[in-house]
Amino acid sequence: MGKVFKILTAGLLAAAVHSPANAALVSFTGDGNFSNVTNCGGGPSCSITNNGNVLKMSGASNYQNKPSTLTITDIVGTNVPTDKNDYVIGKITWVNLATYNTDQNFNVNYTFSLNFTSPSNAFDSQLFNLNIQQTTNPSPDNVFNITQATLNNLGPFVLNGVKVSDIHFVEYGDGWYDGTKWVNPEGGTSTLKIVADFTAVAAVPEPSTWAMMILGFAGVGFMAYRRKRNGSALTAA
Repeated sequence: MGKVFKILTAGLLAAAVHSPANAALVSFTGDGNFSNVTNCGGGPSCSITNNGNVLKMSGASNYQNKPSTLTITDIVGTNVPTDKNDYVIGKITWVNLATYNTDQNFNVNYTFSLNFTSPSNAFDSQLFNLNIQQTTNPSPDNVFNITQATLNNLGPFVLNGVKVSDIHFVEYGDGWYDGTKWVNPEGGTSTLKIVADFTAVAAVPEPSTWAMMILGFAGVGFMAYRRKRNGSALTAA
């Protein structure tokens, strides 16, 4: 019986240490796209590329007749370790060329989607109804309604062993961001990143792990009962 007791105890310990939180790795896709441009005039007018990742604003510049652009970079994270702060999960780059035929005030939808595949599946998306103002040069241009308050509706996510939280915008480059408005001076390049914290938490055991733990507890309890019963019989004799 001592050998059986040791086997059951070993199974219980193996179940208890199965899938520790610090071993969890995160895999995800941060996907963005533009859609539904309205009220955009100028010459040429606004347009969105076929994949939805580039918004070409109205007007053209003196540099190779190119417009100002907003370009989305989709982020793919594969087996990212936990305990990461301000990890980039999405990005938009704004190249603001000194254009003519602009002075526009138009709208476009920006949708950001976040899809996790590891350590468990989770999905959410958030829609921003952007208002873009291309002011008369040399004043800086503005993107309104890209608010931190709206982004706060995304997450937090609790995966199997990982919490994804503190999702927020951070600006890098020539422009600035105040939580509601993104500003970029003429000729500037500004990048607005979406970042998040990945934190290890206690993982929820899988069904097979629960079964192993229950079997271990039952086995240990049964062996304790048998020992007590045998001890009582010897005392009575």
